[in-house]
Amino acid sequence: MLIGRYSHRSVGGRVYVTEVHLKMACSIADLVHESIVSLEEHANVQQAAALMAQHKVGSLVVISEGRVAGLFTEQDLVRRVVGPGKDPSSVILADVCTRNLLSVPYDSKCLAAMAKMQAHRCRRLLVFRGNQFLGLVSLTDLAHAIAGMRRGNDLVVNVIGAITLAVAVGVIAILLFQLPEMLQLAEQLSK
Repeated sequence: MLIGRYSHRSVGGRVYVTEVHLKMACSIADLVHESIVSLEEHANVQQAAALMAQHKVGSLVVISEGRVAGLFTEQDLVRRVVGPGKDPSSVILADVCTRNLLSVPYDSKCLAAMAKMQAHRCRRLLVFRGNQFLGLVSLTDLAHAIAGMRRGNDLVVNVIGAITLAVAVGVIAILLFQLPEMLQLAEQLSK
C-alpha cells in the first residue's frame, strides 16, 4: 500500500521518482514468477525463440550446470541475433544471453526493486532466497502491483468522501425538516 507522497523530477529527459515519506507494503515475494521458462546455454536461439513464443513470455532463464547463467530476452534476440543478421539456428544462447544479472532478495520491497531497475536501466530482476533461485520479477509486475495499490488507496478516499457527503446531506435534510419550526420560533421572538 502506498502511504505518503512522492514527487517526480526530470534530469536530461529522464524522469526520476523521489521518495518523500513513501512506504510500500508491496513485497517482491508476492510478485515473483516461480514458474520460469528456462533452457540450457548450449541450446540455439531458434529453440529459445520458439519456447518463448510457445509460453508467451519475453524472456527465458539460461541454465548452465543446473545454475542460472544468464537471461535471454526479446531485446537480446533483436540486438544480438536478428539485427546483425545472424542465423538463429546456428547461434547458441551462451553467446548472446545477458550475463552479470541483477538480483534482489525475495523479502525486498517493491520500491527498492524499482530503484535498482531504474539505476541499472533494466526490466527484470532475479529473485533469490539465500542462494536459492526463486524466479523473476519484471518492471511490468511492479507497475501492476503499484497501480493496484493505488486503486486501493483511491477506494478508501472515495469511501471516506461518500460518507462525508452522506453526513452533509443528512444534516441539510434535518435542517430543512426543522425549518418551519425555526421560522415560527424566530417570528415569535421578533414580536
